[in-house]
Amino acid sequence: MTIHKEDLKLSDTLAIDRTAMAADRTLMAWVRTAMSMISFGFTIYKLLDVARGKGMTLTGNPHGPRNLGLLLIAIGTVSLGMGVVEHWQTMKKLGKTPRFLLLTPGFLTSGTILLLGIFLFATILFRMEVF
Repeated sequence: MTIHKEDLKLSDTLAIDRTAMAADRTLMAWVRTAMSMISFGFTIYKLLDVARGKGMTLTGNPHGPRNLGLLLIAIGTVSLGMGVVEHWQTMKKLGKTPRFLLLTPGFLTSGTILLLGIFLFATILFRMEVF
């Protein structure tokens, strides 16, 4: 069900705007959580990989740091993807125009972090030395 603004009273229009702003804040909470997971996964991977390179053995499995980093990055990236889909569906229900939705700061930020998560996952998975 799509809401048409011309059929609404001012109080209803303001309620829709408040709900849209709450959805934006929820999306930014997804971004913060995903960013924490992605950065923590990458940091664990790099720190333990450097320690392993210097001859320290911190885990019994030599692929443990890599697998843990990949897991955390994957969780952060997938959760952000789910948050973006949820945000898109909420805005669509509220009748917000999708073409302008892509240009909002929250959507641009979440898209950038989503791409970063995919990039970092690929670099660790294929052992590319980018950083």
